[in-house]
Amino acid sequence: MTIRIGLNGVGRIGRNLWRIIHTSVPDVDVVVANDTADLDTVAHLLRYDSIRGPFPGEVRAGRGAIRVDDTTVALTHLPRPDQLDWRSYDVDLAIEATGQFTRGDSARGHLIAGAPLVVISTASPDADVSLMMGLNEHDFDPGQHRVVSNSCCTTYCMATMLSPLHQAYGVGKASASIAYSHGSRPGPLLDGVHHNLRMARANATNLVPANVPGVRHALDRVLPELAGQVAATAIRVPVTAVSAATLTLRLQAPANADDINHTLTQASLSILKDYLAVSHAPLVSTDLLGSTASCVVDAELTTVLDDLVRVVGWYDNEWGYAHRLIDLARFLTCQTGG
Repeated sequence: MTIRIGLNGVGRIGRNLWRIIHTSVPDVDVVVANDTADLDTVAHLLRYDSIRGPFPGEVRAGRGAIRVDDTTVALTHLPRPDQLDWRSYDVDLAIEATGQFTRGDSARGHLIAGAPLVVISTASPDADVSLMMGLNEHDFDPGQHRVVSNSCCTTYCMATMLSPLHQAYGVGKASASIAYSHGSRPGPLLDGVHHNLRMARANATNLVPANVPGVRHALDRVLPELAGQVAATAIRVPVTAVSAATLTLRLQAPANADDINHTLTQASLSILKDYLAVSHAPLVSTDLLGSTASCVVDAELTTVLDDLVRVVGWYDNEWGYAHRLIDLARFLTCQTGG
């Protein structure tokens, strides 16, 4: 069975998702897309990517559609989800990837437009449910949950480390410091105007402190047993892709660095296989470009000081996250009989 996806928003996440589906996911098709940008611009940005390189196929703009090799995908330019005609394209689910309709009520416009399910490609405080593959996907209730948040890439990285460590040793409190690549959410090249005065500064030449409110409520929904126990802050750094999350945890049971790395390795080979990985190589950020895992633990950086533990996880923000969107789409359509 081929899963038919309607894609709203052909930005960073949408283009990565489309590229992955076209090149390596034969059981999923993008059958229709919507973006407020004009067709030629969408086609050009799909064809040429400053991080991923040229699209591995021929991309052409046609009349009201984009042709990728031998596949024609209709492209509309409507401003609101409820205006889209998902019903005519018989989509199995809509992926909301604009970054604008992240609240449950606005995302429900996709249901009005005929999509049986909606997946929001970021954290949402009031989606019907927030799911992360490998952690809580079995919380999904087909009878109640039609607007689903796939959480966010940073939450995925943190949670895939937190969950196995909490199960093994108990996590009392934790604090996360995230070095976040500025290319994942483009900011100004020069100082400009922004309501957040730090974010108004040139992203390519500064370390910019940034709030991560989505991580807090996303973690609370996915790991409710740790609700309110994890704080996070981010520094946007001048690299185009790949971020790192440093977790400092207070454990409730003793463990040394080898124990910690062994626990995370075992999780990466079992319940979190394909989502979590562990590396013992001396990595830098570019080494993780193209990683499909949501978190690659840097085992060489794991340290223990009494009951304080530090673990570091790398993640290719958009690429790993786009793979989780595909994993979630497969899971949801299987659960709903699509």
